[in-house]
Parts: sequence; C-alpha cells; structure tokens
Amino acid sequence: MKTEIVPDQPMVALTFDDGPSSVYTPAILDILNEHNSSGTFFVLGTEAEQHPEILQRMVNEGHEIGNHSYSHLNFTLLNDAELTYQVETPQVIVERITGKVPTILRPPYGFFNDEVIQKIPFPIVLWSVDTVDWQSRNADYIYNIIINNVKDGDFILMHDIYESTLEAVRRIVPELINQGYQLVTVSEMADNRGITLQPGNTYHNLHR
Repeated sequence: MKTEIVPDQPMVALTFDDGPSSVYTPAILDILNEHNSSGTFFVLGTEAEQHPEILQRMVNEGHEIGNHSYSHLNFTLLNDAELTYQVETPQVIVERITGKVPTILRPPYGFFNDEVIQKIPFPIVLWSVDTVDWQSRNADYIYNIIINNVKDGDFILMHDIYESTLEAVRRIVPELINQGYQLVTVSEMADNRGITLQPGNTYHNLHR
C-alpha cells in the first residue's frame, strides 16, 4: 500500500527516463514498493512495446508513466510529421497496454524550443536535480548528487537502464524517507500543491 500523501510535508519526485529496462526497472519498482513510494517513468515507445508487462505493473502499483518519445530523437531537428509521430505513437502504445494515457512529456535530452512547445499538446516536465547517472555510472556519485542538492518540490532525473542507478536507488529511497521526504509522482505532487500542469508550459520543479 502506498503511504497517504500529506500535502504540507516535503515531497520529491524520482523520475526515470529511457526505459523500461527488463533488468533494472522491475528491481527499481520493487524498491519503491517496499518503501510505499511512487516514481514517474518517462518511457520510450520502442522499449514500452518490448516490455508491456512492466508498464502494466507500473500502473497497477500506482506509478506514473510519462511520454519520452518513440525513439529518443532530438525534437528540435524534426519536421512536423516526424514530431507528431514521436509524440503520438507512445501515447497509443501506453494506452493499448495499460488503458491509461500519459498526461506529461519529457523531450529527449531535454531539448526543445518555442516552436516545439507550441506543437506538443502536453505539459513539458524537466528536472531540478540532474544525477548525470548516464555519464558517471557510479552509484556513490549519483547518491551524493541527490543528497547534497535535494529540496522540497524537486524533480530528480535518473535513468532506469543502468545497474549503478539501481544501486543508488537502493540507498537513496530509504535515506530520503529518513530525511522526511515523501516520494511521489509528478502528477501527485502537482495535485497536492493545487497546481494544474498546463500544455505550453515547462516545469523543472514544484518548489513552494
């Protein structure tokens, strides 16, 4: 059972890009569930197609699925038809698998411009703590970045496709809870802060 969210208590959103991974994502889900916590998974359409059972598990266990494009292309380099395909295809895939449609999007690499924002019919969710886990591949480094920078309302960026990230999550989840943070989805945080995430807007965090 997920812990009931207390709106006036500190909260952060752990977010994971580029999965799901058949190896690491289920283990990350295990850790979150063990600690009655939630995560937000910005999935790629290509990976979602390969691992429908993991997507269904995410939904069943109260996590949030966000759109991270179909195949991780730089949105600023695409024509309208390509952009539409990259944005709409994951929506169809996730709905077909889970019955739910993602309501938030994170562009690959965090790359976007004003033109892209106008063409994407979703709130764009970025991050306020970048663990750079793809570069370091070092669990201690990832853990320390989070512990040294985290504050109430942060969106923490990780990738659920690396063993080092899994090992960092194993330590960071109980430690954040020990420090008094609730680990919630992006949409749960918005709901509990009375914020409606709007298409055409970008969100790095929901600091008070």
